Amino acid sequence: MIKTLIKLKILKFILISGISVTYTLKRYCNQKNKVKCEKKRKNLLLTR
Repeated sequence: MIKTLIKLKILKFILISGISVTYTLKRYCNQKNKVKCEKKRKNLLLTR
C-alpha cells in the first residue's frame, strides 16, 4: 500500500514536470520564431 502511494506520487511528479518542461520549451520556441519573423520583416522593409 505504501509502496503504491510512493510510486503514484513519483509518477505524478514526473508527469507534472514533463508538462511544465514542454510548456516552457514551447514558449521559448515561439518567442524565438517571433524574433526571427520580426527580423525578416525589417530586412524586407529595408530592401524595398
